[in-house]
Parts: sequence; structure tokens; C-alpha cells
Amino acid sequence: MYNKMQQLTLTEQQMPLYRFYRPMADLPEALKAEIFAPPIDWREAVAPERFLDWLKPKGEYTAHENAYCMFPDGSGYIATYMRFPRDLDVKKLFWYLNWLNFHPRSQPDGTGNLRYKIWNPADHWDHYFINWTDKSEGIHTTESLDMGEGERQYDTIRHAFNLREYGLTQARIDELKASGLNVNETSDWESFDFEGAHLTLGQIRPCTDGGFERRGVEWIGWRPKDGKLVRVPKTPCDEAYLRKVAYHTLIEWHHICTIIDELYEEYHDKPVDAD
Repeated sequence: MYNKMQQLTLTEQQMPLYRFYRPMADLPEALKAEIFAPPIDWREAVAPERFLDWLKPKGEYTAHENAYCMFPDGSGYIATYMRFPRDLDVKKLFWYLNWLNFHPRSQPDGTGNLRYKIWNPADHWDHYFINWTDKSEGIHTTESLDMGEGERQYDTIRHAFNLREYGLTQARIDELKASGLNVNETSDWESFDFEGAHLTLGQIRPCTDGGFERRGVEWIGWRPKDGKLVRVPKTPCDEAYLRKVAYHTLIEWHHICTIIDELYEEYHDKPVDAD
């Protein structure tokens, strides 16, 4: 179902941005084999109470960069990894991750955000800053995670939190920076239109032999609160769900790399609401 595409409105089909609404290619077989392999032993995952251990200096990795598992308490873990094409300019990705939070001026009411739909035509629907300016009050997303299999789309709000308040020390920041990384001292946790929470971390960082890579991780059923992590026990999670999240995540990152050069060239110097 990786190449399934949602039906767009006639207005969306007439927008200049529509030319970037393209089918996605499937992932390389070797990478798919990692995603759909049996789960790792939960003792080999980064435990939620040690979540900051996942942050690594350039050139260092966890034991399993593409992996998933269930913890004994019913919470889940998923890590995803990919190298970007060597000639990709990552500033274009950072531009896109901000730009997709604004609706094009011609986007019809109630039809989501075409800027988000082009990233994953099978699953993505809407994406915007809640205050329409920045992420300080959260980012709203509407999507599914099933690669077009027909499961319901649900609403997510990404909430920023300060990693220093949860154990990120200046010494650790200095270590990461000394390896050649830019350090983001905030991350996000997600709430939904059902009871549940996810804790997330991510790095886009240079590789030791050139180019850039993306690392991402989620702890399903956990969130930060008042300086510590707390379990949100009713968060839905099972192994099938974790595999779907991994597939959805990796295929959309591979896909955006195929259109980002054209997209950036066309839109980076236009008004924020350009069609």
C-alpha cells in the first residue's frame, strides 16, 4: 500500500503545489527486512527512565538503530535510522519542517494541508502551528500510520519540553557539541484524540565519513511531567503498531528526499502562504 494516494479536491489539484503530490517508492529490501524482523529483546532497548542515553555524539550509536519492542509493562519502543543522500543539503529539510506548519492560501477549509500531504500521500492530512506562528503552543497533526490501509486518521498535538529539566546536563551538551553536533535542548511529546502519550527524540547529524543521517526514537506510553517521566498506561500499543510506525516513518523520510531540492527551489523565497 506504500504507493496509495488520498483523493484530493479539485481546488488542490489546481494548485501549483500539486505537482509535488507524487507516489512514494518502496523502501530498499534490506531496510524493510530490519523493520519487519522480530522485535529485539526489551533489555537491549534504551529504557524510558534512561531516555537521554539515546542522544549520542557523532559517530556513536545504540546497539539497535532500527528496532522495536514491547516492554514488560505494556509500553513500547521504536527506533528508526537512515542516511540521507550524500548530496542533500539538510538546511532544505529544516526549512520544510517549518514551512509545512502554514497552510497555502488556497487550501480549502476542512481539507487539511497539501504541504503535509506531499510528504506522505498515503497517510498525511493536516499540519499546523496551533498559534499559526511558532511551536510554542504546540503543533497539530492529523494523519494515519497504516500506509493507506484505511484505518482512521487521528489528531496529535506535539508539545515541546526542555531537556535540561529532565536531566540533560551542561557537561553532556558540551560532549555532544565537541563531537561536531548542534544540540537542540528541547524535544517533544505527543498527546492524541484518545488517552495516551508518546515521548520522542530525534537527531539529524553529520556522519563521520561525510553526509548526514537521521536518528529517531519513541517511547510509546510515556510523557514528561514536572521534571520526570510518567507512564500513561492506557496508551494503545502492540508489535504490529510499532512495525507500522517504523514503515511509515522511514518511507516518508526517503520520499521527501526525492522532492526536497525542487520544492525548496520553488518555494523557499516565496511568501509563507504561497500556493
